[in-house]
Amino acid sequence: TSSSQCIACAAGTYVSLTGSDQASDCIACAAGTYVAEAGSDQASDCIGCPAGTYVEAVGSDQASDCINCAAGQYLDATGSDEAADCIDCAAGTYVETLGSGRVSDCIECAVGTYVDAMGSDEASDCIVCAAGRYVSVTGSDEASDCLVCPAGTYVVATGSDEASDCIDCAVGTYVEAAGSSDCIACAAG
Repeated sequence: TSSSQCIACAAGTYVSLTGSDQASDCIACAAGTYVAEAGSDQASDCIGCPAGTYVEAVGSDQASDCINCAAGQYLDATGSDEAADCIDCAAGTYVETLGSGRVSDCIECAVGTYVDAMGSDEASDCIVCAAGRYVSVTGSDEASDCLVCPAGTYVVATGSDEASDCIDCAVGTYVEAAGSSDCIACAAG
C-alpha cells in the first residue's frame, strides 16, 4: 500500500475548501495582491500591494511583484491592480522618487518658480519666473502666478521671489510698463 500526502498550494495561490484533489483547485491571488507562502487557505492571506505600488497580474507570489508608481506620481491606496491607479502630482508640484504613497510626497515648486504640467518628476521641471516678474509663494502652477513689477520699477534677475526684488528706477531714468527688466534714461532737457 502506498500513502499519499496533501500538497500545499503554491505561493501566490490559496484554497479554502477541504477535500481538494487537484492543483487547479488552488485559486490565484487577485491582481493587486500577493502571498509569499505556500499552503495559504483563504483569500485574506493574499496581501495588498503597499501604497505607491500596484500589480496587474493574478497569482503574485512575492512583494517585489508589486511595481512602483513612476516618479511624478503617487498612490495612496493599498491593493492597487493597475498602473492607471497611480495619480499624477498636481501642477505646481513634483516628486522625484518612485513608489510615492502620499499626495504629501509631491513637493511644491520653490518661490520664484512655477510648473503648469501635472506629473512633474524633478525640481528642474519648475520654471523660473521671467525677468521683471516675481512669485513669493510655493506651489505656483501657471506663468501668470509670476507677478509683474509695477511701472517705475524693474528686476533683471529671473526667478525673483518677492516684491522687494523690484528695484526703483534711478534718478534720471523711468519705465512706463510694468514687468520691466530695465529702466530708460530720460531725454536731455
